[in-house]
Amino acid sequence: MDQKDSENVLATVQSGGQVSAAPAPPKAAKACVKCRRLKMKCRIDEGPACRRCVRAGTQCIFKPRANAAASRLSSPPTATYEPAPVGWSLPSTLTAQSFQGVLSRLDAIESFLALNAKPSPAATVATADEDERGDPKDLSLLGLWAALDQLRESPRQVPNSRIWKQNTVKQLWLDFHKNMPGLHFLPTKQTFSAPTPLLLASMLYVSSLRHSEPELAALSSDYFIIMCGAIAELTIPPPELDHTVRASSPSTTEENAFQDVLGLILAGLTCEASTKTTGIWISIGYRLVLESCPKEVDERSREWQRLFSGLQILDLEHASLHMSCPIIPLHAPLSRLHVSSEDDIYSLSQMMHTGLTHFTGRGLPTIWSCFSTAAETTFLSSPFTPVDAAVIRDWATQLDRWLARFNTQRRFPSEHGRMLIFRQYILHRLLVLSIYHPARGFNLFSTSTTSVERRELLVSARAALKLQMDDRSIWANWDFVMITWAALLVLQGIEGGVGEDDDLPMVQDLLNTLRTTQEPATGLRNQLANKLEATFQSLHTPPPISPAVMPIPMSDGLSWSIFDEMSLQFAYPDQWPI
Repeated sequence: MDQKDSENVLATVQSGGQVSAAPAPPKAAKACVKCRRLKMKCRIDEGPACRRCVRAGTQCIFKPRANAAASRLSSPPTATYEPAPVGWSLPSTLTAQSFQGVLSRLDAIESFLALNAKPSPAATVATADEDERGDPKDLSLLGLWAALDQLRESPRQVPNSRIWKQNTVKQLWLDFHKNMPGLHFLPTKQTFSAPTPLLLASMLYVSSLRHSEPELAALSSDYFIIMCGAIAELTIPPPELDHTVRASSPSTTEENAFQDVLGLILAGLTCEASTKTTGIWISIGYRLVLESCPKEVDERSREWQRLFSGLQILDLEHASLHMSCPIIPLHAPLSRLHVSSEDDIYSLSQMMHTGLTHFTGRGLPTIWSCFSTAAETTFLSSPFTPVDAAVIRDWATQLDRWLARFNTQRRFPSEHGRMLIFRQYILHRLLVLSIYHPARGFNLFSTSTTSVERRELLVSARAALKLQMDDRSIWANWDFVMITWAALLVLQGIEGGVGEDDDLPMVQDLLNTLRTTQEPATGLRNQLANKLEATFQSLHTPPPISPAVMPIPMSDGLSWSIFDEMSLQFAYPDQWPI
């Protein structure tokens, strides 16, 4: 208590005035920090704490804005104050000793009520962050800060306070929109001025994971935890926000669901293969699509169709790496989600769904088991049958037709669009040829592998490596897993004496690309690079074969077994010589 307060107390006592035994009823002139952050009305019933803080069992902090006169920190909900008996009054005369006693008792009361307590660390971080934002002149970021404040209320928190700093979040937010390649199922980039907490968490994770600055990339592990917490809150909504969700307008609910599904897709594209719970995330996204897709067939419903296609292709990619059954059915159960057969992603999903459904559930080893630290224990329950061969051949034929149909200037005027189609063809072609390779012990020279199959698999693997050298916009997990898988096949070919001059430089280029990352050591790229580097270092290059003992080349009729040889040439004949 300062000198001015002491003089006021002394004047009151000397004038014979009464000290009020009970405080005046609290007035909610200002909202507390928690209610202000949630943009909710701050209601005070009894005591200095508001309803929301009493229910949550947290401190109710009233921090004035910059132009306020003072601040106060209310007491915890458990603090009580017993007023003095009615009729109690101070004597009309007050000595220095008794006056000092009054001050001591007032100090004790203030300490009991925590009026002189220091702010908690959480309140300090919130205060510093609000001060850092300053005058909110940039209205385009108001929705960003609102979503960030909701993320900070998540029960799954991390000790690193830097992930909440305005400068950090703003830079990652802007870099995401600047550097993120367009998603193949959304023809145009979309900017969300008011993202949901889940979409914001996914954007911050993706942006930090792929960032070139080490200090920002180091935050990806923390943002991953926040993103997983935001996904979990889709299934267990906080009770205090439940009434807000029910009170939202249908258009707001639909928009929030759209953004949440997009956030799940972004999370899946950067977590498929390495995070097996990606399949559960996909199932949550599928349920949101069915419940929130608008009933009218208009431009907005067409955006939901594209979103459904993106979720479906993510599901198929994830299933292909683990040889698990796809979650999303081949045909959407809602007619307004049906996609035209003229859509390239839908056509690709159709053939992929049919092929994977035939081979899953049979205990076949997986491509991902080659990279996982603890190899998946799988057993081949059935041999390769003529029906399997027919399914693979039909799959390959449809894939060749798909490339010829969609990789045209009429379909995609820009070269970038045609390159995306060609990338999908190369990687899916490699997948089809690789289905039974893990079942043969990952041995390219096993007795059950014919020379025709070996050559076709190696040609497709080299095409995937060359694709990586020509297309630096590759960023999704599935793409990198398949290209690294191709590099391992090429290294097997080199060790078996069927390598080519460009093989080692292409493998080295991929290894450099995987190592050129600021991801954590446990990240997917480092995991792939470690496997590739270990195989590279243990490589035993056979001596060159003299022309006298060179094997007789296969006839043209036997050189290609499944895919059309011209499929690798007709799109870019000058760049892709066989």
